[in-house]
Amino acid sequence: MPTKKPQSRIVDHPNTSAPLRVWARLLWGQDGVRVAPQHRGRVRRILLGSALMVPLRLIEKMRYGRAVARTKIAHPPIFIIGHARSGTTHLHYLLTRDPQFAIVSLLQSTVPTFFLIGRGWIKRFMAKQLKPKRPQDDVKLAMDLPNEEEFAIANSSELSNVHFLTFPSRAIEYFEKYVFLRGLTDRQQARWDAVITDIIKKATLAGDGKQLVLKSPSNTGRIPHLLRLFPNAKFIHIARNPCDVYYSTNHTFRKMFELFLLEEHPGDFSDFVITGYKALMEQYLKDRALIPEGNLAEVKYEDLISDPLGELERIYAALGLSGWESGGKQAIVEYLSTISDYQKNTFEPDPAAMERIAREWRFAFEEWNYDPLVKL
Repeated sequence: MPTKKPQSRIVDHPNTSAPLRVWARLLWGQDGVRVAPQHRGRVRRILLGSALMVPLRLIEKMRYGRAVARTKIAHPPIFIIGHARSGTTHLHYLLTRDPQFAIVSLLQSTVPTFFLIGRGWIKRFMAKQLKPKRPQDDVKLAMDLPNEEEFAIANSSELSNVHFLTFPSRAIEYFEKYVFLRGLTDRQQARWDAVITDIIKKATLAGDGKQLVLKSPSNTGRIPHLLRLFPNAKFIHIARNPCDVYYSTNHTFRKMFELFLLEEHPGDFSDFVITGYKALMEQYLKDRALIPEGNLAEVKYEDLISDPLGELERIYAALGLSGWESGGKQAIVEYLSTISDYQKNTFEPDPAAMERIAREWRFAFEEWNYDPLVKL
């Protein structure tokens, strides 16, 4: 299957800003990773782009290194979790309209190693290259809007599941190592801890010390590690009809491969979607018992769509969050008025796939009370 040209000729890959040592580990530190011939020129442009950013990273470290190191995370982060395409972005956009919260923005996740010095002309330059909407679902994009901190991890290190979009032949390995953090060496684990802590400290510094609301589906598999780093962290899990999740995840992978891929196209990826969902959701159902009482709220996407204010007020109460009446509610009402005409993607049903997920994902249909026979 042919891939489309990347969105921008200037930044030739979403992870171009990753340091050269990261690209060296991705390209040459793994056996079996082969860049497709049609992408070799693109790799050269990626390496050139990363090299040109070296001075920016050095300036950032010299100017802000001590300030970041001194930054205290006074408020435990709030992690929005759930499988990809379960409504995590919608919930993230809603909750972070509340001015008491801070975020990891699209700018921060794209250039995490120098965004503090990049909030002027660099941000304006990048904004000109940015498409107005996400390719997979037409959700609005802007440099100051929230984004997944997972992309900041991917643009800081090789220790991110995001890199399977570039090298899908490593998908299973990356999923095990960087979603569940299994099989890492002590050194790799320490580096992952340092990377996520640095991202959170920088976002806290940029957000004037406010409580962070973070969103990454990968964090659904990392609850024990996040609690180790942030014992009082709060979690919001969002579930969605597994049938919707299946179709939307497959669609998203196809769109994202067009932006990231450096190998030959992997073709159908539905088996990975099915096995990955099962592994992630089963792990969540096991690990949620580790979260202290009062630090976990659960919501269903369909309930959030039908009664957003009611569900968000319930989440605030469940997590002991203040500020709902004093500012959060009104800001969210104003945001909702701007997305009233948003249309979700629709997909052609696949009876064979539905039969398989009804069988293999039965536990999820039962846990969240969905009917596997519903025609979408």
